[in-house]
Amino acid sequence: MTPLGGGGREGRDRPGGAARPPGGAGTRRPGSGRARDPGPRARGPGPGPPGAPGTQGQPGPAPPGRGPQPRRTGPVPGTRAPARGERRGSPGPGGAGPKGARRRAPRAGGPPRGARPGRKRPAATGARRPPPGRGGGTRRGGLQRGNPARRLRVSLLCAGFALSLIAGRLVQLQGLDGPTYRAEAERQRLQSISVPAERGRITTADGMILAMTTQTDTVTADPVQITGATPLKTAALRQQVAGALAGPLRMPAATIVHLLDHPSSRQYVLLARGVQVSVADQITASLNKLNAVGIYLTPTYTRSYPGGDLASNLVGFTTTTSAGDLRGQAGIEESFNSLLAGKDGQEEVETGTNGQPIPVASDWVRPMVPGGDVRLTILSGLQWEAQNACAQQVKQTKAANCTVVVMQPSTGKILALAQYPGYQPTDVTNLAATQDLPVSAVFPPGSTAKVITAAAALERGQTPMTPYTVPEQITIGGFPFHDADPHPTERLTLAGVLAHSSNVGMVQVAHRISPQVQYQYFRAFGIGAPTGLPLPGASAGLLAPPSRWWGDQRYTLAFGQGVATTAVQMAEVYATIANGGIRVPPAIVAGTTAADGRFVPTPRPRGHRAIKATTAHELISILQQVPFLDATLAYQPWGEIPGYSVATKTGTAQVWDAKAGCLCQYGSSYIGMAPASNPQLVVAVNIQNPQSGDYFGNYVAGPVFYHVMKFALQTLKIPPDHGQRPNVRLTAP
Repeated sequence: MTPLGGGGREGRDRPGGAARPPGGAGTRRPGSGRARDPGPRARGPGPGPPGAPGTQGQPGPAPPGRGPQPRRTGPVPGTRAPARGERRGSPGPGGAGPKGARRRAPRAGGPPRGARPGRKRPAATGARRPPPGRGGGTRRGGLQRGNPARRLRVSLLCAGFALSLIAGRLVQLQGLDGPTYRAEAERQRLQSISVPAERGRITTADGMILAMTTQTDTVTADPVQITGATPLKTAALRQQVAGALAGPLRMPAATIVHLLDHPSSRQYVLLARGVQVSVADQITASLNKLNAVGIYLTPTYTRSYPGGDLASNLVGFTTTTSAGDLRGQAGIEESFNSLLAGKDGQEEVETGTNGQPIPVASDWVRPMVPGGDVRLTILSGLQWEAQNACAQQVKQTKAANCTVVVMQPSTGKILALAQYPGYQPTDVTNLAATQDLPVSAVFPPGSTAKVITAAAALERGQTPMTPYTVPEQITIGGFPFHDADPHPTERLTLAGVLAHSSNVGMVQVAHRISPQVQYQYFRAFGIGAPTGLPLPGASAGLLAPPSRWWGDQRYTLAFGQGVATTAVQMAEVYATIANGGIRVPPAIVAGTTAADGRFVPTPRPRGHRAIKATTAHELISILQQVPFLDATLAYQPWGEIPGYSVATKTGTAQVWDAKAGCLCQYGSSYIGMAPASNPQLVVAVNIQNPQSGDYFGNYVAGPVFYHVMKFALQTLKIPPDHGQRPNVRLTAP
């Protein structure tokens, strides 16, 4: 056996020196091969023998064949640094030996590594080495085994901390912030929808619908919802949706895709308005087949006018507000907007994941109240005839416009309120064209206003037989006046002055009454005062008080210059005469129908006497002479209707031309009543600025009066009176 500490391969690997102490060595296992240290790792606390590696003594001699080794100044790799207060170089517990002197400890409960089977290793003698990990010797490299109890405590602490965070968050969500999140969830699930009220209808007295409401849908899209997982899938999905909408909306699919790709806002794009209900149902069915989301159909209402431009000046038109409601902008649509519009309702609905309302899951917050209806006094057939007659005459005379007013003298009801040109209420491109001319446009009435001065004279002491000398021209107060046609000096009665429409004669009649009396009678007939019609833009006319009259105004008023009236006001003047001197305010609305279907008639306006009944009778008798004079002298028989006695008055006024700066335009009027024996109707016609042919009232406006009056008598089935023209003396001795 090789002695301990020398010989063999082991000796070549170790520095020379004293052998291990006996107490640290055990019986060496016999056998050939490399000698192995059977003892435990060199971590013992005691110092080695003198001269042994790892002691404070002198190092042993160098191995044979090697020169002296240089002294290491740093710590030996694998050893610990000296602790504070410990002398460098002193061995720690179980002092370490020289390089390569470390030995592995025998495995517990079994033979050491490399032991032969069947042979036991002798028990170690000597002092017992300290347990591993407690000495200061060289530490083995690698991971150290932790303390299991400590690791368990740390793990439980971390788990407890994490669970406490989760529990705290649950307390916050369920306890502290619970009501807030419940309210937010309810807000996301419930949606408030405005339910628009259906706008009421506007009808004529004979039941024709002039304005009505049809239900339509507005189609919008939310591009954010129409997206796929990738850009390619998004493009394919939008192309699919566009294909489903292209047919019903009559739009190219490429246009719809472009709108979806470039919306007006991030969550909204308008695709179409005014979509019919049947088309909306088709769109809904197509989208349900595709199971597509992001397309919304909002119920709306669209105003339609079955009669087109029939009475459009009276009916008006509507526009759509930002909220989608219809709002009247002219005529009856504007003045009765609150009644027609009704009150929108509000409904809360529960929506699904696709944003569509869930059926039956709704609750009314505010019920919808439908709009009421308005019934007018006009007759559809008579209105159409008046408009048609106006249109033909305007085209023939190349005039600017024409107005026709048909009234019932005893009730004040307007049976026709026509004008030309008109407009289409569904396609308003020019707001100026929407003006209601019969109630808003003012013009000098001309000779048709002579009846007012004549009435004042008759009630202030004159009679129809009062004589006047009427030259062609006269100067009064320094102001010259002349008649329209040249004629020699004539002797005419007051009746003759009015029937022949002499300006010179009427100036003399006005000279015999005071300006204040003349003004009072103009006001008594309604000139310069509101008509009371519930129409926007209605004018009261222009009539200055006597204190503001200039120069010859009191005389020009006598033949209808220096004053401005509307067509309705002039019709009202003659209706007052036809009604025996009692002026009844005009009426255009027969009544309204509330949401519950109850019809409420408009209260009948109260009339008041403007002139005496005898004065009205005398004026009617004088006016019955005009149709005969026009037919025989002017060859314009427009006031002669077979079977009926008719009382009329023509008028031609000079109108100021703002562009030319002169009185170089003309207004032509023709106003009359029939039957004259018991007037039932008054027709007032006015045509402004005729450009072709004659401009006198009987020539320009007479044909319109004839056609409208004849049609009105037949429509209302007013029987002929076969009245004879009364014998009224027109010339004076």
